[in-house]
Amino acid sequence: MCSSYHLNVADDPKAVCPECRRYMSTAIPYIARTVADNKSSDERGYVKGVVTYMVMDDLIVRPMSTISSITLLNKFNVKEVGLLEERVVNVDMAEGLKLLSASLHSITVLSSVFLGK
Repeated sequence: MCSSYHLNVADDPKAVCPECRRYMSTAIPYIARTVADNKSSDERGYVKGVVTYMVMDDLIVRPMSTISSITLLNKFNVKEVGLLEERVVNVDMAEGLKLLSASLHSITVLSSVFLGK
């Protein structure tokens, strides 16, 4: 922190305090939150906990459940569930760029990129 004890903190001891123009060279202890206070890495952003998500062709992301799956099958009038196919895809930089481009030109992004339609 500032060697004149202004309330300025930096991670570089050669940084200069904007108030007194002295080096920020006084060390202060950093006290991190305990592990119990920290959220786990799977609790940040949109994805919460151990939940399976479904990405729709128009890139809408929804939590996957039995009810949402049945609703989706009814919406698309799927009569023969055995004809459905699950695909696992790896998205590298090239695929990511294709997805980005397709999302700007199409509402059937996943079909465009992964099925070539």
